Amino acid sequence: MPQLPSTTDLVIRNDIAQLAILSEAMERFGSKHALAPKLLVQLQVALDEIVSNVIKYAWPEGGSHEIRVRITFDSGKMTIEIADDGRSFDPRRAPPPEHLPAGQRPRPGGVGLHMVKQFMDSFEYARIDGWNHSTLTKAIDIRTK
Repeated sequence: MPQLPSTTDLVIRNDIAQLAILSEAMERFGSKHALAPKLLVQLQVALDEIVSNVIKYAWPEGGSHEIRVRITFDSGKMTIEIADDGRSFDPRRAPPPEHLPAGQRPRPGGVGLHMVKQFMDSFEYARIDGWNHSTLTKAIDIRTK
């Protein structure tokens, strides 16, 4: 019997402390849908990476802003949508991390978005009416979730 779509909508402020709200919501969502621990970690990392980058870089002028997050499970697919009214930025265009000789430390940045690209099946971006919209999708094998 097919499952009905399940959605959680959240609105947080652009404050790093608000990431805990998203983490708790994803944990509850994963538990509700009996997601495998490894899959849940991948979804948590992807959500945290995108939203933390929005918080850190979307509003160089500062101020209080909201970030909208929608998590949906439907037809064997998990979708995470993140929207913010910060400066335009397509996270898919971030270059891959540089490969360095053994023992050399990499410059900070770039690794998290690379992991998001590896963990998710699709990663879409659009700028609509002054809002950034990032959509992450992951297929969930219902038999082995």
